[in-house]
Amino acid sequence: MNFVQPLLLWGLLGVSIPIIIHLLNRRRFRTVKWGAMQFLLKATRESRGQKRLKHILILLMRALAIAALVFAVSRPRVGGFLGWGGGRVDTIILVLDRSASMERTEPGARQSKRESVLERVARAMDDIGEARLVLIDSATGSAHEVPSPEVLPGLSLTAPTDASADVPGMLAAALDYLRQAKPARSEIWIASDLQRHDWAPADSRWDAFRASLEELGLDTRLRVLALNDRPGNDFAIRVHSARRDNADLVLDLEITRENDEGPVEKPVTISHLGARSAGLVELAGQSLRFRKRLPLEGRQAGGHGWVSLPDLSNQRNNVAYYAYGPETAVYAYLVADPSTSPESLASIEKAVAPGAAKQELTTLDPQRAHLIDFDLASLVVWKAPIPSPGPVASQLLAFVRSGGVCVFLPPEADGAATFGGIGWDSVEQAEEGRYFIVKEWSRADGPLRDAADGTSLPVQRLRAILRRPINGDPAVLARWDDGTPFLARRIIDRGTILFLATLPDYAWSNLEQTALHLVVLQRAFEAGSRRLGAGFFGVAGEPSALPRGNEVLTRLDTYETAPAANPGYLAGAYRFGDRTVAVNRPPDEDSLEFLAPSDLQVVLEGTGYTLLEEAGASTDSFWREIWRTFLMAMLVFLIVEAVLCLQRRRPAPVSEPAAQPAT
Repeated sequence: MNFVQPLLLWGLLGVSIPIIIHLLNRRRFRTVKWGAMQFLLKATRESRGQKRLKHILILLMRALAIAALVFAVSRPRVGGFLGWGGGRVDTIILVLDRSASMERTEPGARQSKRESVLERVARAMDDIGEARLVLIDSATGSAHEVPSPEVLPGLSLTAPTDASADVPGMLAAALDYLRQAKPARSEIWIASDLQRHDWAPADSRWDAFRASLEELGLDTRLRVLALNDRPGNDFAIRVHSARRDNADLVLDLEITRENDEGPVEKPVTISHLGARSAGLVELAGQSLRFRKRLPLEGRQAGGHGWVSLPDLSNQRNNVAYYAYGPETAVYAYLVADPSTSPESLASIEKAVAPGAAKQELTTLDPQRAHLIDFDLASLVVWKAPIPSPGPVASQLLAFVRSGGVCVFLPPEADGAATFGGIGWDSVEQAEEGRYFIVKEWSRADGPLRDAADGTSLPVQRLRAILRRPINGDPAVLARWDDGTPFLARRIIDRGTILFLATLPDYAWSNLEQTALHLVVLQRAFEAGSRRLGAGFFGVAGEPSALPRGNEVLTRLDTYETAPAANPGYLAGAYRFGDRTVAVNRPPDEDSLEFLAPSDLQVVLEGTGYTLLEEAGASTDSFWREIWRTFLMAMLVFLIVEAVLCLQRRRPAPVSEPAAQPAT
């Protein structure tokens, strides 16, 4: 135990005040012997010892109350995993979060969150004495016995990774170990920064964990070390896609930060095939998405590289990797019913394949939709009644789930079918002399977002005479002036479906003149093309980051050397046999959502867990203040003192009836 305000402990000298007052009060009286006193002394001699004990207890309660008050204002803290102790422990199971977010280093700290917790665990194990230490890390997810706490920081099983953590899965592994080992008394220590994605509070496995922990019937305590203190402002960079555009490589990049503290310039370094270049990027909000074009100088083969920010709070999110292959054409399919007007059909075809890039379009009628090569396609535009459940609808859904994009345009005929829970209502016509006008739209997300330089699209110029309302419960990216959806979206796994409520036809709207449909379809085409480029990108901790079959893994980039003990868990540019893959941290590792104490109480309800929160950046920061305990103790001491001071009520004297004279 230590104190936040140790100088206030000098107030303990005040404990002597009740004693001094007691001694002074005793000196106020002089003893004078007089004859009748001997009778009173004889009457009270038997109760003198009891009264003296009562006075000593009153004096003790007053002294303890003052001492408790001094301790409370000095803000005592107990820390470490042990807290107040609790007896001998046979087995300690350390559930260690090795995700990328655990590599954060706060200002003034010498160590990352992962390193600091390993140091504290080693010290806590020394305090416990003879106890078995078992490690369950987020990379392997299995139990490993550690021979000595001193070697814990140097193990490959505790090294940093770029993967996410599966806290429910690690706790399930801890219960499996307890079932086999059956220790007399054990503790589970969870070291995590409480990132919401890692804990997955809505996962059904939490119910199974609580039930299994109760069924075990073992003396097991649960301690959560929450390394969720975030006083700094962390920046992160990510590569969303890398694609070839004629003689250039186009990188879609994004920089994010935790707190918007005003405009700031950040240097961005790009290493392309070993050649480095740098430039300044101005970040005005919480995130900035921009493009960088790199000349390929006639190279037809693939390549790789990385982009980075200066080393800030977390080195793991200051770099992102990319890889690309030879230039190839991208394909889109347009399914249009025969009743589509020639003007609409020509406008849609021109918007999908304007001829500026290697984009190829195939137009089919609904009866021939089964001819779509979904393995080759990036975009499907569906200008026909939504397909009923069947082979085509199933293939279309699988295409979207794998990362493809499908854009639905209003058909001529009504239909009751839906796709992804979204469908069409009957066509509506504007009143005479009036138009349907788009009132609001998302300028930061979706196909109608602002350009990279901040330029807004002319959405407010759109005028429509006819529209087909969108039903269901999609995410609305743009609304008409009456609040109904103009552009709706639903994300299904890795892919996207879009519904546009009007057509680029003069009988419907001026969409052709505003060219908004061209922007929507081209951005949808671009998003769908990432599905084919996904073969060049992998996610740390997932199968896409590991070799297949007999492929030999070789690291290509020079940013960092990957330890041999962590293949598949570290970001970087790798060659898997003949394939080049850029492995990056999962997108959720940049998430700012963390588990609230109320959420933690729900997922661990009934386990009797202890929460130890990080209070600062130092390695000795995991303390709990217990000043409230001393205030409660002071209140108890004062109540006991008051009860002891109460005088015992004397019984009223009973007078005997006077004798009556005889008559």
